Amino acid sequence: MNRLRMAVWMLLAGAPALAVAKSSTPVELLFAAEDDWYPYSGVRGGQAAGLTIDIMRAIYQQKGVVVRFQPLSYSRCMEVARTARYAGCFTTSRNDFYEPYYRYAQLPLLEGQISIYSRSNRPERDLDMKSLEGQEVGVVLSYGYGKEFDANTAIRKEYSTREVNAFRKLKAGRIPYVVAWEGTVNHMLRQNPELRGWVKPVGKLAPGPVYVSFSRAHPDVERLVSRFDEGMAQLRKSGQLRQLESRWQTNSGD
Repeated sequence: MNRLRMAVWMLLAGAPALAVAKSSTPVELLFAAEDDWYPYSGVRGGQAAGLTIDIMRAIYQQKGVVVRFQPLSYSRCMEVARTARYAGCFTTSRNDFYEPYYRYAQLPLLEGQISIYSRSNRPERDLDMKSLEGQEVGVVLSYGYGKEFDANTAIRKEYSTREVNAFRKLKAGRIPYVVAWEGTVNHMLRQNPELRGWVKPVGKLAPGPVYVSFSRAHPDVERLVSRFDEGMAQLRKSGQLRQLESRWQTNSGD
C-alpha cells in the first residue's frame, strides 16, 4: 500500500496519519473546486476560497494529510474528477446523467434556495416551476437546479457559461427569467453594479442541494465517501457547520 493510500486509510480510520511518514513531508489529498461560484466556491488571492472550501477542509484535514484545492471551471472540474489524481470535484449537481461516472455521498455538501429572477420593471410575483413552462429561462451550462427542473422539457433553457452572463441577457431583454442560487446572486450584484436595480426575485424553486462528485478512479473513493458522510454529520451535530455558514454570510461581501 503506497503512502497516500495508507495515509487516507488511517485518516478515515481515525488514526494519526503522520505515523505513515514520520520523517517525510505530509501526503496530499487533491480536490478540484469550482472557480466561479463565490461565496460558496471561488478564487481569492489566487487561491480557492469559499464556504465549501472550509467545509471540505474541516471534514478531511488532519495531521499528516494536506488537503489541497485546485480551482477550475465547472466543466474542467468535472473532467479531472474522472481521473485517479483527483479525489473529486465540487460544487456539483447530481443527476441520472452523472451517476455512472462519479461516486456520491448520502449527504449533500450544501443546500440553499434557488430563486427565479426577472427584470425589476415586470409585475410578476410568486412564480414557481410551473410558471416557467413555455418560457425562456436563463441557466448556466452544466449546472443542476434540482431533478424536477432539469428534467422539465417544457421549460426552454437558455444556456450561458457564467451566471453573470445570464443576468446580462436578462437586463438586455433577451430572456424574461433566470434561475439561480440566492447567495451567489447577492454576491454577483455587489460585484457588478451595472446590474443593480435591474433584476429582482419573483419566485422560488425547491431548495437545491449541491454535492461532491467523487472520482470513481481514485483508489480510496469508498473510504473518502464514508468519511464525508461521517464528517458532515459531525459538523451538523456540533454546530460547526452553522458557524461556518454564519461567518461566510457576514464576510462574503468583498
